[in-house]
Amino acid sequence: MNRQFIAVVPDGLKANPELKTLMGKLKRTTSDRQQDVRWVPPDLWHVTLRFMGDLGDRGPKLRELFDRLDLGAASESITLRMQGVGAFPSAEEGRVLWLGVHEDQAFLDLQARLEEQLRTEGFEASDREFNPHLTIGRFRNTANLTDLVKLGGRKHFGDYVVSELVLFESVLVNHIHKYNPIARRPWAGPANSN
Repeated sequence: MNRQFIAVVPDGLKANPELKTLMGKLKRTTSDRQQDVRWVPPDLWHVTLRFMGDLGDRGPKLRELFDRLDLGAASESITLRMQGVGAFPSAEEGRVLWLGVHEDQAFLDLQARLEEQLRTEGFEASDREFNPHLTIGRFRNTANLTDLVKLGGRKHFGDYVVSELVLFESVLVNHIHKYNPIARRPWAGPANSN
């Protein structure tokens, strides 16, 4: 089963020194505990705008639509504030560790325009509430992640300009989801304000 999703990439996030330090602490802690966690490589960090699921034979239609999306002025600046660490479904019984995204209005408008165009093109409306976040790790087994969440706390990891939109395919390989970017569209804006 190949699932697709449309995401944005916060330009420069992987270079943040405080985030690199935090990732080191998280990896050491989980390694010491012998927890089975799959860390998302920084080159694939993204914030999902719309999860599409397994589209089957409709996958090529989404790919074609992605190339012609009209989501507004590509020169419109979209800034994502990365702040705090959390877990899904909860810190006490977590399987996913994430960075929080405090989005600006331009980001919310982009997501709403994308949702509207997808509906117009015949894709079903999402049944998920839009909850922007950036996944940094997935745990094979449910675990109490409270202390890992506390390591990041409410720390501000910077404000990042969105540099591109990416259509990803999530492929299951040996029980591990791999993210493959299958199409990219630049999203211009002013230089990163960090």
